[in-house]
Amino acid sequence: MEELEKITEKKAGLSTWPQAGILWMKEHGFEVENIEVFDYERFIREGLKYLQEFYGEEAGQWQEKYSDIPKEQQRCKDFIQKINTEKRLPDFNDIKKFVDEGYLVLCLINAMTLENKEGYSGHVIVVIGYDDNGLFMHDPGPPPIENRYVSWQDFENAWAFPDEKVKSITAFKRLNS
Repeated sequence: MEELEKITEKKAGLSTWPQAGILWMKEHGFEVENIEVFDYERFIREGLKYLQEFYGEEAGQWQEKYSDIPKEQQRCKDFIQKINTEKRLPDFNDIKKFVDEGYLVLCLINAMTLENKEGYSGHVIVVIGYDDNGLFMHDPGPPPIENRYVSWQDFENAWAFPDEKVKSITAFKRLNS
């Protein structure tokens, strides 16, 4: 966990945005595929205002409380230069395709929805497999749960919170593997 906190530039008491880890993966020999409609240019310019517009008031307030937004705006300048993003909404077929091709798939979700609770808590999980009814993922918790199984519908509810436009996928695979 200590090494992961260094890689993701974790700050005590704050959430970890995925961009630091994604950049680290790219710089350390991983192929990175990113699919989402999030407008990084607008986030860089508008910060919290854009987050509240894109994710909604509840998630925006959570980000304001648990993020270093100016730091993430700066990091996103590097992110858009180094990480190619396909600007469209991802779907289950994208997850299946990447898993079938040997990628690990990161998805941003609302952890509260996944736990059938009210509210918002930004969270990243790693999809490692699937079947006809759902997917297998590593959930860093707390508490961490390896090989957690979630139905496609329950995953969709957490992935598309507060609505479908927030869905994103970042897939990683070691180059030449």
